[in-house]
Amino acid sequence: MDETLDLLYAATKLVTEKRHGSPAMVRRCLRQDYNVHVTYATANHLLDQMQTLGIVGPSKGALARDVLMDYEQATAKLLPAHGGSWGNPKAA
Repeated sequence: MDETLDLLYAATKLVTEKRHGSPAMVRRCLRQDYNVHVTYATANHLLDQMQTLGIVGPSKGALARDVLMDYEQATAKLLPAHGGSWGNPKAA
C-alpha cells in the first residue's frame, strides 16, 4: 500500500480516537505514536482529505475541527475511497 495512504489511515485513527481534529494534534501524535514527522501543511492536508470524506468538519481557523465520525464509520469511508487494508497502521 502507498505510504501516503498509511499516513492518512494513521492520522484518521488518531483523530477519531482522540476526538480532536487539529493539525498540531495530528503532528504531535504521529510523532509520538508512530515516530513520523510531518509538517503543519501536511497535517492540515490530511485533515482536508478527512473533510472531503465527511470524517471531520471544515477548518475553523485556530480552533480544532469537529470530528463527525467514530473509528468504525471512518474506516467505512476510507476503504471504498482509498482501498487497501486498515487493520492496524504500522509504526515507522
